[in-house]
Amino acid sequence: MDVQTLLASCYASVISRLICYPLDTIAIQHASSTRRPLLSVPLRTYYRGLAPSTALVTPAIALYFTTYRQTKALLVDVPYFGDSTATYLVAGTVAELTSSFVWTPLEVIKSRLQISKTAADGRLFSNLREIWRGEGIRGFYRGYLMGLAVFIPYNGIWWTVYEHTKKAAPIGWSVAGTAALGGCVATITSTCCCHPLDLVKTRYQVATTATVGRVGGERLEDARGVLKVVKNVWGEARFGRGFYKGLGARLMCSTPSSLISMAVFEYFSPDRTAERSQKGRDPIIKGEILEDKL
Repeated sequence: MDVQTLLASCYASVISRLICYPLDTIAIQHASSTRRPLLSVPLRTYYRGLAPSTALVTPAIALYFTTYRQTKALLVDVPYFGDSTATYLVAGTVAELTSSFVWTPLEVIKSRLQISKTAADGRLFSNLREIWRGEGIRGFYRGYLMGLAVFIPYNGIWWTVYEHTKKAAPIGWSVAGTAALGGCVATITSTCCCHPLDLVKTRYQVATTATVGRVGGERLEDARGVLKVVKNVWGEARFGRGFYKGLGARLMCSTPSSLISMAVFEYFSPDRTAERSQKGRDPIIKGEILEDKL
């Protein structure tokens, strides 16, 4: 196991979460239609669930980054792959499939903590008991297939844009600066493409919470299934604009979070596969130049 990559991913997760957690809370509330007027509650409310969320999510993120790096390192040396778009797509998909078994239960719990309106609703163990008693183990994997439908294309787009943006970055930029630029561009692109699916997934995952229960009305019907969520969202705004509800809040959270996490991650664990691939091409390039001169 690549210990350096594992530790770097943990640093990236903790630092970005400490800085951007309130923005993530606002984004979750927008997506789940449980938001409250900005700053209408104490600031500490936006940090509700920070400690358990950080402790729960960090192992999943570490597994995700480590799987991506190791898969990419293997594919770079495989014929017809190399340091190419196909490698980024496959490595991102493998990372998502591997980490989703851990990530989905953690995301379900995190989302419930972030939309809670009372301290009682925001207690970790209360939510764990509520899910277990009401839905059993299936409750922790609520929205699992929907999550794969969202994040497999999301990850494919994200890593492809990220890697190509790093290659296009100005010469002389630092590793952290290049990673920050790649993270920003990749997050904006992939979020805009996949936000409708993510919104439906989030609303379905939190549909059985007490907070949504207090909203009442059609929101109670979200628990009946993903298709019901889609129908409800479609009816909430003309021309399907409801599917992009909270996009601004999501970008406001995910963009700086991605910028920080990727800069920290690449700073502590630079991508050696790209360097190795470039070195492998250098003799060919030099040989072509020599032939031209002759």
